[in-house]
Amino acid sequence: MNDNVLKYNLLTTLEKKEVSDFIDFLFSKKKKSGKAKSSGYKSKILSVSTWSDDDLKVFEENKNLFNKWEPQAW
Repeated sequence: MNDNVLKYNLLTTLEKKEVSDFIDFLFSKKKKSGKAKSSGYKSKILSVSTWSDDDLKVFEENKNLFNKWEPQAW
């Protein structure tokens, strides 16, 4: 660890800022992963609606009507 501090002290101000930004980036990735990610997914998946067979009948009826439709001849 001491070796890293010595190397860090040899960097320019701009390079130190880049190292700091990279460390922040690594921590931000760590915060996003794990429980927070799965709880967000869980809330999204629980909010998905479910359709009953009665709800789907409308689509089936429309499909049947569409299949009966005959295009006009030119």
